[in-house]
Amino acid sequence: MKKTFALILAVVLAIGMTACGQSSSDTANTTNSAAQSESNSGGAGSNQEKVTIIITNGKGEIASQNEQAAKDFMAANPNIIVEAYTGAVGDSVNIFDKLTASGNTVTIAMMEPGAALDKYKDWGIDLSKEKWNEETKDGFKNPKGEIVGFPFSIEGFGLVYNKKVVEKAVGGSFDPFSINTRDKLKQLLDKIQASGAKYPVAYQTEHWSVSNHFSTQFLNQADDPNTVVTQLKEGKFDLAGNAVWNGYYDTMDLLVSEKYNKYGERPLGKYYDDAHLSVGKGESAILFNGNWAFDSLKAVAGDSFGFIPLPVDNNPDNPLNNKIVAGPTNIYMINKDATPAQQEAAKKYLNWLVYDEAGQDFLVNKAQVISAFKNNPYRVTNPLGVAIADAVEQGKTIPFSTNYANAGDWGSIIAPDVQKYIVKKESRADLAKAIETYYKNKK
Repeated sequence: MKKTFALILAVVLAIGMTACGQSSSDTANTTNSAAQSESNSGGAGSNQEKVTIIITNGKGEIASQNEQAAKDFMAANPNIIVEAYTGAVGDSVNIFDKLTASGNTVTIAMMEPGAALDKYKDWGIDLSKEKWNEETKDGFKNPKGEIVGFPFSIEGFGLVYNKKVVEKAVGGSFDPFSINTRDKLKQLLDKIQASGAKYPVAYQTEHWSVSNHFSTQFLNQADDPNTVVTQLKEGKFDLAGNAVWNGYYDTMDLLVSEKYNKYGERPLGKYYDDAHLSVGKGESAILFNGNWAFDSLKAVAGDSFGFIPLPVDNNPDNPLNNKIVAGPTNIYMINKDATPAQQEAAKKYLNWLVYDEAGQDFLVNKAQVISAFKNNPYRVTNPLGVAIADAVEQGKTIPFSTNYANAGDWGSIIAPDVQKYIVKKESRADLAKAIETYYKNKK
């Protein structure tokens, strides 16, 4: 490594790698030295020329695990040198941008899927023919239908429910997928209320929740959510006249109503913590959130939790009523400007994550992410993660719709209109117009 680059990188990573326990030079040294070890596990022969790849990790909380994965991979592939770098927690592409700005060719970059459709839409290669696609349906596609993202981690959202409260209400075991119509959901809320929970729902209405999560679900009415987004940008999608779009807001009306929602009289407010406390303690039974909510729920109770699909209408055969939203929230892309040798080495790394026991162990047991791959024998332990993993395995998921929207725009531009709709200060027709206007301006 050139001295100039080493100096630049040391400064860069001293600032950016707040979640990583080593300096940049330490990271490079440990990964490079590990690459020299020989292994009998099927790696390339020592007579082949070595190739170096740079991998950026956007999940700062798994910095040390990511470095160990690189070492384990190099032990199995001694002719591939991996330089693994991690950014700060919550900053998925910062370290990638810094390395690129310094003149380095990042081979594999972890990104949020939305970035692959926007800022970095021309960065990656087509991964559609990779073998690992046989083990997952969550390879991330661009509008051309090409799979450009390897699904590193799966997350999901929907109606999180407290099993103890719901089972008490129904008088025994409960199948969450039995709630496959809006009327069945209403009947369940009535039973919960009759069993002693005055407000079955604790619906927090922060902008991210009501907009780029709840309000993007209508994109899933097409097999590929990109299809609806394209139609919106072309001004060819009539929201106000669309049954699915209206159906989701009919369900929202039920969830935020004064009859069922703890915050129904004043639905807009900072209720996130209180909502989790209420459902965690069993005072309420249901909130709209994702698997990440378990950290808040487990802090107040040892109860079990799961997901109920969010019904859009009263057709029990509608796939949207029988599945939960789940998909990749972090993806790996391979740089089209990397050399052919680097690209092949990068593909080997992705295959290692899917097919090698050490790679499978890293994903689930070490990184604690929900695997997108049905051949991975490991499972996360928290109950919301288990519910999503089971749904993925059973084919009971629809795409993570937020991936196909600009979350920042939906949070700042569209969310205020959704919140006005919730408090009846804006009509549904006005909300439809606001969303359509936004997309017409995104051409």
